[in-house]
Amino acid sequence: MAGIDLRINQHHCPTDSQKLPLQAAMVAIPAGVVCQGSEQVWAQDNERPLHWVEVEQFWLDKYPVTQAQYQQFIDAGGYQQSKYWTEAGWQWRSKANITAPLYWRPQNTTQNHPVYGVSAYEAEAYANFIGKRLPTEQEWERSARWSSPHHSSTYPWGEALPSPEWCNFNHHHGQTTPVNYYDQGRNQGGCYDLLGNVWEWTASNFEPYENFHPYPYRGYSQTYFDGQHRVMRGGSWATRSWGLRASFRNWYHPWTRQVLVGFRCAS
Repeated sequence: MAGIDLRINQHHCPTDSQKLPLQAAMVAIPAGVVCQGSEQVWAQDNERPLHWVEVEQFWLDKYPVTQAQYQQFIDAGGYQQSKYWTEAGWQWRSKANITAPLYWRPQNTTQNHPVYGVSAYEAEAYANFIGKRLPTEQEWERSARWSSPHHSSTYPWGEALPSPEWCNFNHHHGQTTPVNYYDQGRNQGGCYDLLGNVWEWTASNFEPYENFHPYPYRGYSQTYFDGQHRVMRGGSWATRSWGLRASFRNWYHPWTRQVLVGFRCAS
């Protein structure tokens, strides 16, 4: 089993400051060359080497998908309709008789908190349900490092180290927060929660960057370059500061749900 933050959380969430569910607003992320990866001393082997990637313009959800938004998928019978699911996802759902996220305890006070405890299969099914898709790893990093029109930064807000004023991490709240809680942590386009709160599934498999060199302990990353693991980005409310940066890569099998992971959609 790979990655970090694999844990079960049974806590109730803090009271939501919003009375009505947020709308699924999207932000236009302009085309550009993104600096992907890192050569900083704390970067893991799978973040290296630093390289440049051309990304076409796309749209990204302003917020992670909320409990209120995901409830619409459940209410519409999304778990009972194969048309929204990939073949592998539908087989997994049917075999396990999945009908809701693992930690699904919706409350009126947490409807604007991110949904979490979902597999990549569930995230893809929801995205298909609303006519969108999951972002690629390159698109996600383009968004999370876009702190100014012509600059690629370490964090969505720039170069200042993570703090409780920027995002929800390191057990500062001990649970999720509303997705529009951290105004100061937005990227240049206004996307919230790109770091902290919940991990986010991407559409990309976990693969090495070109010219990758493993640690002497090859089991950290190299073992998982098997085409069976999906990249997650962004960190969660439990992630320590050393793993909270736009270049950090986490990975799990796409059917994994026992982790603090949600998602946002792209188009």
